[in-house]
Amino acid sequence: MENKILILRTRRCRKSDVVTRFLSEHNIPHDIKYVEEDREAQELFKKFGLKASPGIIINGQTVNPYNLVERCKVKAPAETKEKFLRLLNEE
Repeated sequence: MENKILILRTRRCRKSDVVTRFLSEHNIPHDIKYVEEDREAQELFKKFGLKASPGIIINGQTVNPYNLVERCKVKAPAETKEKFLRLLNEE
């Protein structure tokens, strides 16, 4: 199975914007699915018991975005990058 980060988001979610921008700026590979228009995203949202956008799934594990983002900024960029990369590379 390919290691990947999946962001399940809504179109108007500012936290999602922060997370996806952070991943792009740090060249961390990720896919984005929009809950409003993607049936698979809706099913994954339910499967993982997600309550808010963004839903972050890395290799089948959820990551709480509220531990990463506060007031629309990444709390600790270096540690967050390291965490994403570590989780991404776990088998």
